[in-house]
Amino acid sequence: MNKFTLLSIVLGIVGIITIGASGGGRKASRQTASTDTLIIIRKDSLYEKFLKDSAYKAMFQRDTTMRIDTAALRAQADSHKVALPEVLTGDLNGLAVCAGSPVSVPYTSSGGRFSPDNKFVLQLVDASGKATNLSEPTKAGPFGNGTLAGVIPVSTAAGSRYNLRVASTNPVVNGTLQSLRVLPPPGARIELPDGSNAVTVLPGQPATFRVALSGHGPWSFALSDGTKVQNTMTTPYEVTVTPAKPTIYKVVNVSGPCGSGTVSGEIIVNVNENPNPEIVLKAPTGGYRICTGTPFQVAFTATGKYQAGNGFVAQIADSTNNWTTISGSGTASPLVARLPYGISPKGAYKIRVVATLPAISSNSENLAVAAQAVAVLRNDTIKIEEGKTAELNIDFGGGGPWFVLLTDGTYENNITKSPHTIRVTPNNPTGYAITSAGGACGVGEFSGRAFVKVNIPPSTITTGNLSARTICHGSEITIPFTTTGRFYANNKYVVQVADTSGRFVNLATTYKDGVLKAAITPAYLKDTLNTVRLRVSSTSPAVAGSETTIKMLAPNVSQAIVAGEGTIRPGQTSKVRVAFKNGLPPWSFVLSDGTQVNGTFLNPYVLTVAPTNSAEYTITSLKSSCGVGIPMGSARVTVERN
Repeated sequence: MNKFTLLSIVLGIVGIITIGASGGGRKASRQTASTDTLIIIRKDSLYEKFLKDSAYKAMFQRDTTMRIDTAALRAQADSHKVALPEVLTGDLNGLAVCAGSPVSVPYTSSGGRFSPDNKFVLQLVDASGKATNLSEPTKAGPFGNGTLAGVIPVSTAAGSRYNLRVASTNPVVNGTLQSLRVLPPPGARIELPDGSNAVTVLPGQPATFRVALSGHGPWSFALSDGTKVQNTMTTPYEVTVTPAKPTIYKVVNVSGPCGSGTVSGEIIVNVNENPNPEIVLKAPTGGYRICTGTPFQVAFTATGKYQAGNGFVAQIADSTNNWTTISGSGTASPLVARLPYGISPKGAYKIRVVATLPAISSNSENLAVAAQAVAVLRNDTIKIEEGKTAELNIDFGGGGPWFVLLTDGTYENNITKSPHTIRVTPNNPTGYAITSAGGACGVGEFSGRAFVKVNIPPSTITTGNLSARTICHGSEITIPFTTTGRFYANNKYVVQVADTSGRFVNLATTYKDGVLKAAITPAYLKDTLNTVRLRVSSTSPAVAGSETTIKMLAPNVSQAIVAGEGTIRPGQTSKVRVAFKNGLPPWSFVLSDGTQVNGTFLNPYVLTVAPTNSAEYTITSLKSSCGVGIPMGSARVTVERN
């Protein structure tokens, strides 16, 4: 459309508007000013812009551009959007399978709708996200779920970065991923421990090689010599063979949970059928250290061919290189040897094994002679305080390291220095000797005695001071006391009271958690208030503690004395006074008018009375901590009515 065509359209529209305005004027002779102005302005504007070319271009470039409201379109599209359904792949619990193995995977679907022709397919997804169909597309069950079966491709490489999922075809929805591990196929490689492929042994001598197994066990494999190993979990697996002639060994086949696998490698075991005879002496770790008079074994290996009637013997030589046979003749290792009688432990010696046919000898090794151990406990008398430690000194000789056992059961071993100090802590004065002692050559000689004196302080008991206390006869009280010195486990503490003759007798006593209690019940009390002598004693050891005294009231001698006299008018009150003596609170009593007072600690106790008639007040019943009491006295209250 060019500008002239567009101008024609605009002029036509203006003409229509103008005609409409004229017709309106005929129907209504009076139009509003605002309507006329609007028509005129729009008409003038169009003509003015038409006459000005630059303004014309600008107006038509702006007004003729079609602008789409994208926000409105998106809102309209969203209102018609249909939610996609979901496919949930069943949990496989970290499934691990071999390549070529079948798998079965459940699935469910939910959410939006599937097309009627929709189908589900099982897929294998690798680390790069590439999916491979494992099943044919299949319709779902009546409830949108089901189980799909497939086979892991045989060419699938082993690894743990795989996933299984169920996907739909219409719409295309990829289900949730479930991890899958593909197990490697088994493998077996035969090799020698040193990495070489050949080893040479003597006739009858064994050779050891190993089979390195890879993949996932258990494995079963067979060797070229017919050896078969079933269901082993050991890798590398060691095999020991003793071939009679040179033999090549290979792994023929290997299998595991993922079927048959690959085998590799071969080794050669050569057998030297005509070796030179050779003897190798096998010295123990640390060399030979032999006790005088004690038989010992000499181990060796003999390889090669020996003549008929050959024998092996062990020999020893001193610094002069003079070899002496110290064993009987034997045909194999080990030989039993014994050092010559009287050999000096201070010499330097060597040992070897020699053969008779042919006459050859082994390598020589150093041999040290160990003498029998000697332990001597120094004759000491040591004084210590109770609970302190005493040091006993023991001198050792002969072959070490040494051990020692004392008469009190003290034991120490691996002693390497002499003299050696042993620390003991006896409870009582104790004599010490050696029960057993020895060294590298077993139990040796031992002697000596020592005595440890223990200064044990005397055992004492100090009874706590009770002289300021006053108690009733038969009261149970806590008796404080302190001790020094030693008291034995079977000891018992007892509270004692002095009788009329001054002799102390035991009271019923309880002792628990360091608290000593007793009921104080002397057999005789001559006065109302008595001074009683007490002490604490022990049974093991028998110790009499220091004495203390305590004041004791005789039973049932407390008194309540009533006093008071008064004259009152009807309606007035008076006081009655009750004083207590020869007893301990609390007091309880009953007044003659029936008034009861229970457990008072007040002394004297004052009562307020309001009799209506003249009355005399006495106590009819009295009790205190020391038993029943004796009522005494009376109070008189007179009521005047005139």
